[in-house]
Amino acid sequence: MCIIISRRIRYYLLLLIAVSLICLVLFLPLDLLEYLSLEIVGEPPINGQSWMAGVIALGGPLSMRILAIFGILIIFLLIPIVLNWEKAPHIQRQVKNAELAFFLLATGVFFLINFLIGYEWWDPNAFLGMGPLFFQSILSLIVLGCLPEIAKLIFKFERADFAESTANIRKIAIIMILIAFGYGLISLIWHCCSFFDAKMFFFFFIIKLIQLWAMCSFFFKWGLPLFLNKTNEWTAYIIISILFGFCYPWHTFGFAITFIIFGFLICYLTRKTNSYLTGLILLYFAYIFHAGLAWQGPLITFSVIYPISITIIAVLFYFNFIKRTILKT
Repeated sequence: MCIIISRRIRYYLLLLIAVSLICLVLFLPLDLLEYLSLEIVGEPPINGQSWMAGVIALGGPLSMRILAIFGILIIFLLIPIVLNWEKAPHIQRQVKNAELAFFLLATGVFFLINFLIGYEWWDPNAFLGMGPLFFQSILSLIVLGCLPEIAKLIFKFERADFAESTANIRKIAIIMILIAFGYGLISLIWHCCSFFDAKMFFFFFIIKLIQLWAMCSFFFKWGLPLFLNKTNEWTAYIIISILFGFCYPWHTFGFAITFIIFGFLICYLTRKTNSYLTGLILLYFAYIFHAGLAWQGPLITFSVIYPISITIIAVLFYFNFIKRTILKT
């Protein structure tokens, strides 16, 4: 009986949050949305055009707001599915203080390198967007992504101690891609990224994959299980999400805070599925949809993005409320 009440309260809470977000999207003044987009959440559009030009490309202010609401609906229709996944068993092991120190030292060194490189790894006017410190940045990321394997050899723990399960990965991937699509619709509000040039395909499909693989491998494949064996679950989430947020290649403080929130979410998903691949898939496709859905022009927006969004919402509504079948892992 307590479980039923708990679930009912949880769903009412989700409904309250969803309605609140929808109201914000609908009623926040356009100039405030522009300020938040340019100064807090995102940055000026990388294609050199104005924020308002991006709004017009989406079919106007109302269309942009409707698409963001579609994104909220998609995500909040998927959240109950994820919440109902059974939590994967956690493998307990003895973590030496030396291993913890190694992890924290590597984190600190990478943060310092990343901070010194800043945004010099990227130059939109250079070949494939490669900035003056591009190769240094990529090398540091590849080393970071390989450190879990090096740590395994040094501290002699088992591969099963990593969070890298592939059980039910196809079903998990479908849900993560749909959540990423919902995020892509919401991010149409700030629409800072786009595939405006051929080099952007290299940036989003290749460079972002390397960045996300390295970060997820280090922090969620190795770091999260490490801290789960040293402290309680929520403390581990907080520590890893903060480290992840500030170590990710960021360009504004608001961006770092956003990735701390993402990090907390990925900690939860990794713990649920015992796989860093869950978060990697989510973040990768969130970037792809964030850049790919914006700046398509009213014709593509109304003839392609709207029908796909409405279809996804209809299918999720059917499974959640009519058929009442929750996809399980």
